[in-house]
Formats: sequence, structure tokens, C-alpha cells
Amino acid sequence: MYRSLILVLLGLWVGGSVFAADADSSAVVIDEVVVTATRMAEPLSKASASIAVVTAEEIAARGATRLDEVLQDVVGLHVVSSGPRGSLSSASIRGSEAAQVLVLIDGVRLNSPQYGQFDLNQLPVAVNEIERVEVLRGAASALYGSNALGGVINIITRAPEETPSTQVGWTEGERDTRIVSGSTSRQAGDFRYRLGAEYQESDGYRKNSDFDQYTINGLFGYSPVENVDIELSAYHLDYESGIPGSTSNPLSDAEQQDERTIASLKLQAPVGPAKVTTRAIYEHHRNDYKNPTYSEDDTHKVDTIGAEVQAEMDRDGHLFVLGGDYYSDEIDSTSIGDEDQEHGAVFGQYQVDLTPTLTLLLGLRYDIHSDFDNELSPRAALHASLTDSTRLRLSASKAFRAPTLNDLYWIDPYGNIGNPDLDPETAWEYEVALDQALGERGRVSLAGFLRDAEDLIQWQPTGHPWFDPWTPENVGEARIWGVEVDGKFDLCSFATVGGNYTYLHPKDRDTDEYLLGKPRHEAHGFVALTPFKETTLRFDARYLRYYPEATRKDKDYFVADLSLTHAIIFGDVAIDATVSVKNLFDKDYEANPGYPMPPRELFAGLTAFF
Repeated sequence: MYRSLILVLLGLWVGGSVFAADADSSAVVIDEVVVTATRMAEPLSKASASIAVVTAEEIAARGATRLDEVLQDVVGLHVVSSGPRGSLSSASIRGSEAAQVLVLIDGVRLNSPQYGQFDLNQLPVAVNEIERVEVLRGAASALYGSNALGGVINIITRAPEETPSTQVGWTEGERDTRIVSGSTSRQAGDFRYRLGAEYQESDGYRKNSDFDQYTINGLFGYSPVENVDIELSAYHLDYESGIPGSTSNPLSDAEQQDERTIASLKLQAPVGPAKVTTRAIYEHHRNDYKNPTYSEDDTHKVDTIGAEVQAEMDRDGHLFVLGGDYYSDEIDSTSIGDEDQEHGAVFGQYQVDLTPTLTLLLGLRYDIHSDFDNELSPRAALHASLTDSTRLRLSASKAFRAPTLNDLYWIDPYGNIGNPDLDPETAWEYEVALDQALGERGRVSLAGFLRDAEDLIQWQPTGHPWFDPWTPENVGEARIWGVEVDGKFDLCSFATVGGNYTYLHPKDRDTDEYLLGKPRHEAHGFVALTPFKETTLRFDARYLRYYPEATRKDKDYFVADLSLTHAIIFGDVAIDATVSVKNLFDKDYEANPGYPMPPRELFAGLTAFF
């Protein structure tokens, strides 16, 4: 079917060029506004942390239909995928583990209290509903607490606008892959809403790797008076997938089902000189895993309730952020039993311009937890404008990652057992960075960082590794340092090039061995051509090289993608047509050893806006 869709796209491309002839070709360079670095809106040029922004336009130009595709070219971020569409996919920032990366959607946590990490392939909204993704690289527990030891990924969805907007998308691909999505939104006076849904399915390319997934989401907002806003948002995901296992241990009939519902009620209002935001959160997550070959049949149900409050104040150029949060997690599991935990925190941040070109930021967060000692997470940063186009950033931060419910309470038929006496993982991170604007046509950034981590949680055998149970212990220490280079440049009005490079030196301080699965060199590059305003051709490539001395022999690989997008207008209807080729040169490679990635894949899609 996708071949027929490609023919339709080509026809639209030829016919639509007439309608696009009068399009405005002017370009405007803006300083993007970000919120993740300080939990309040600020220009990216003033951010004291290393932040990468992936915009909706870049997502569309890449032909991305999954969150891991959106993130895979971000500097300092390494995506680990365990096979085809629908398989487990996770993010590592500056050599972190997946559970050390906090993932948010519109400020709401997505990390699982049971597993610690978030599966990037279980995003509860369609990718085409994303306005932008902000990736904060580096320790961020001073504002965000646990899971932000490596960094933060904040997914920000499109806000309703005064003009009613509806979009419907359809994508077809190899192996009966199909993605159907739709959304509608509007702001009418004091009211606004957004409703969206998506369905995905694929047969997979390995045995027992088929999957299907649907999501629905909604947002309703009301501003009764000026500067007061109430917003209710909800997300639901239903996911079912075969689990093919690794090539050394294939699974022919294992399967997994996930059902997840998230609801958030947010209130913003002025209180004296402060803008105060409060939020109440509820989440339910059910995970079912069945593997008849090994007589495994597990069900895990986790319920979370939470509350957050934050106040922002600007007192004559002195910026304050004060806040706190509280969460309660309850689990009912065939492997853990009935357990619960509570945790909360208070935090504060102060930012001031010491001189017209020098900004100081100080942050501090105090976390309390029902299962381990309290944690204090400080942060200090300096931001200096050396010239109108050159910025220097210095920072030092302490961060932590709390043990998961699995770490604390796991019990399985093989005798493996959790450890309720675990302490949090902790780390200090130091960074120096230089950002250089290249006129209005480009920019380049250079960053160096050092992270010292201790009390890392590792599962270890209580005796013989084959015959005795395993349990987690705080035994790991690591030193990770690296360098990041990132740049983008407009060669001319219709050609843009960009790329980044990350060097990583990750070592276990106890054994002096390199950490597993961490690439030594990771490079990305792209060329985007826009011969007409309505048409973009983009070529992306990435290269990863691992440490040959590491005990696990990850294989180096080079992969390229190609995408073509074309926008046309028929009256009040705009149509984006996309053709993309993943793994253009049909490379055999594994992002996670034992889990081969798909061969060359062709996708074609249409999205209508009206």
C-alpha cells in the first residue's frame, strides 16, 4: 500500500507547486525561549545549562514518527534501541544509565517508579503533536530531584491557537507498518482545548516482534480572569508487543502489554509579587508480561499521586524560583507484592545579573524519602557574555538517582531479591562551555564535562553467579568525562548543514574497566536542501565507535537516513507529504548487542491541516 501512497505524494508534489508559488520566502532569526534549565521561561541565549532544542519543523523535515528518531541526533545523547519499531528504546545523556535521565511531557514525569526509566517508544502522544523537545545535558537534581543525574528530556506539546486547527495523518511503511493520527485544537476567548489520538501497528522484521499501540490525549484550559489559568490534561496509552528476545536467547511466544493513564490539573495565578503554579497528578500503569516457554506470567500495577507547587518572582532583576513537591507510589505486583513509598522535596533557585554581561545562578534542593536518607542537591553556575556573539558557561552540580521499586523489593522464582537497604546513587558534575554565534547564519558550541559518581546500584551474585541468587548493592563508582561539539550553519538561502560530535571516556573507578555500552566517539551530521520553500530534502548520518578494550564487544556502525517533505495548499487545506528511507545503505548493525536493527525501510505519509 505504501507504494501507492508514494505515487499519490508525487502527484501532489507536482500539482501543489502552483499553489505555493506566492509563498513568502523571507526568514526570521529568533532567540528561542526555553523552560527546562531554570523551570521558568528564558531566552536560550541566557540559559546557564547546556540545552539542545528540537523543533516541530526539524521533526517534520526528518520524517520522524517515533520519539527515539527525534532524539537520536542530539549532541551528548545516545539512544539505545533493542530492535524494530515498538521495541524497548531508552536514552543515555553523557554516559548515564537510562534511569538517570528524567523524561517529562509538559512538565509531568514519565519515568516509571518501578523500573526507573522511560521507554521512548511508549510516548502517550503522536510525534506530530510535539511543538519542541528540550534536552538539558548534565546533572539537574537541584531543580528536578531523582532521575535527573544525567539530564532531562522535556517534551512540550502544541498549544491551542485562536484559529481552529485540525490535522489528520496517515503513514505506511515496510512490513505492514501503519500510523494513523488525528488532532483538533482551538482557543476561543477564555477557553481552549486540544484532542488527539494515534494508532500504530507493525508486523516487525524478526519473529515475534509485531506490535500495536494506540494513544489518546486531551487538554482543556480556562482563564476566568487575567493572569489566572486552569488547565486539565490527560494521556492514555495502550500497548501490546511480542518480545523476540536476543539473538542468543530468542523468545518465540513472549509478549508484553502496557496500559498507562496520566492526568494533571494545573492552576496558575498571581500571589502578591509571585506567579504561582500548582499541579495535582495521578498516574496508573499496568504491565503484563507472559512467557509460556519459561512459565512466566507477571502483572505489575503502579499507582502514583503527586502534588507540585512553584513560585516565580522578579524583584528588581533578582529572579527567584521556590517550590516543592510530594509523591506517593503504590505497587501491586506478582514479583514484588504490595509495597508503597513516599517522597517529597523543597527547592529554591536565585539568579541575578552581577554585571550587564555576567549572570550568577544558585540552586538548592532537599529531598526526603520514606526508604532512604535525605538528599541535598546544590548547583552553582556562571554565564558570561564575552562579546555580543560569544558566551561562556561554568557550572558545578550535585545529583542523585533513587533506587527503584524493583531495586528495593524485587522477588522472583529464581531467588533473586531486592535490597531495601539501598542508598541513592550520587554524582558531582562540572562543566565549562563556550557558545559562538556565527552572525545570523549559524552557531557553534563547545562543552567539556566531568562527572564523578558513587554508590552506583549494581545487581551482583550472592555466591556463584550461575547457581546463587542475585541482589543489588551500592558498589559502583564511575568517572565519566567528555567533550561535545555542536554546530549549524546556513550555507545559503536554500542549504543548511549541521552536525555534532561527542567524545566520551567512561570508566569504572574500581576496576578501571570501560563502562559497557558507552560509545567512545559518536558523530552526527545532516544536509538540508530547500530549493523551494515548500520542499525540503534532508540527508542524516551518524557514526558510533566503541571501546575495543571493553569487556562487552559493541560493534561500531554507520547509518544514514534520507527524507523528502513537500507542503502544498488547496484552498483552506494544507497538506504535508513525506517520503523517508531509514537505514539508507541497508547496513547490518546493532544499537544494543544481540538485538539487530531493521534493514532499509521505506515510509510514506500524508498529513492534512485544516
